[in-house]
Amino acid sequence: MRILSSKQYGSSLKATVQATGKLGFTRATSDILRLSEMANIKFAIDDDQEHTMYLAACQEEDEDGFKLLCSSGYYSVQTKALFDALDVDYRSQTVIYDLKRSALHDAEMGGEAYRMSMRILTKNEKPMD
Repeated sequence: MRILSSKQYGSSLKATVQATGKLGFTRATSDILRLSEMANIKFAIDDDQEHTMYLAACQEEDEDGFKLLCSSGYYSVQTKALFDALDVDYRSQTVIYDLKRSALHDAEMGGEAYRMSMRILTKNEKPMD
């Protein structure tokens, strides 16, 4: 038996692509992913489903990982070139990725893997949790 903790299910995990192209994490998401302990973030695209992306926060440096940045207690990664290459329009719309745990991909990703589900909002629309 295992406990289903409110720490993991009490708030939605999400990251938002900022106007600069950085992927920023909410404080709650940063806490659950333990980003303060992590060296970088790795991304992957599913070979069978091109629009399905995954991320993993990794403790060890990895040449394929994106360096984790911290400013005023908020974590982000420089993903402008990545999202530009993937044709993600973060300039004219708000792009939010809801994160869902995907333990099946942990070994391949080298850390706790999360499936990234894209949610698009117009710039003046408020996000719903």
